[in-house]
Amino acid sequence: MIGTELTILPPETVELSDTTIERVGAIYTNATTDNDLVAVWIKAHAGGSDHTVRAYERIGARFIGALRDRQVSIAEAKVEDVQAALESLGTTVTGRPASAATLGTYIAAVKSLLGFAHRVGFTRFNAAPLIKIKRAPRKLAQKIISEADVELLLRNARSARDRLMIDVAYCGGLRVSELCSLTWSQIIPRDTGEVQLAIVGKGDKERNVLLPTDIATSLMALRADAARTDRLFPITERRFNYIVKATAQRAGINPEASAHWLRHAHASHSLDNGAPISLVSQTLGHASIKTTSVYSHAKPTDSSSKYLQRQQR
Repeated sequence: MIGTELTILPPETVELSDTTIERVGAIYTNATTDNDLVAVWIKAHAGGSDHTVRAYERIGARFIGALRDRQVSIAEAKVEDVQAALESLGTTVTGRPASAATLGTYIAAVKSLLGFAHRVGFTRFNAAPLIKIKRAPRKLAQKIISEADVELLLRNARSARDRLMIDVAYCGGLRVSELCSLTWSQIIPRDTGEVQLAIVGKGDKERNVLLPTDIATSLMALRADAARTDRLFPITERRFNYIVKATAQRAGINPEASAHWLRHAHASHSLDNGAPISLVSQTLGHASIKTTSVYSHAKPTDSSSKYLQRQQR
């Protein structure tokens, strides 16, 4: 995800055309309070991933709480109220500054909520289009650990289960939500000794990921008498991220490493080793090869700087 700075850039002038002039339109919701509206908004996204729904619940509650601190509701909020509320979201519940990626998620969710409120007639004015976001530079290269670092992670895992989770996440290029939601019904043994994962990713998009025989053997040994509907790794995403960070600390590698870095590492390492970019894109479940191509740019193997005629110092 491209990071987003907290700075929100209001337009220098606001021109309302005939199609955007305030007017009382039809009302398509029975919601009468902000909490009611957020509940309807979340229900409208019930078809999305559990991760998205939980994030929307959390962000919606924080946003209406921030507006309440200014003694306004969503229906009463002006652009300045929305900006102030978003600025308050720039600090996490623990009091630390939110990361650029987290803040970007907050702003995107709030824009979605405000747009929904206007579409269903809860508000007469949609402030969402007036919230302009200043993009921060993407820092993907700093989030890619080496193949040697991945090996160190595996060697320093506290248990066989922790090691297997890290290995599956890395070899499968999985999102953390995909790993933690995997059930045994999604595991398909192959005649080759490999195992196929039937992944349901973002937007309920399905894809199949093939894992090597050594991981397949470990997975089958882990199953025992588990039911098809049981999860392979019944832990939360937060817990898995903690496991990766604790393992990284023991391994003596970048302390900023997180569970999602394993997905970055999969993309970077497979491309470095000659995998076709279309195959990497398919494995990761990217909507476009353009998304996958950023990994090639993050760790280039060639550069025009090599062609400069300069004196060695």
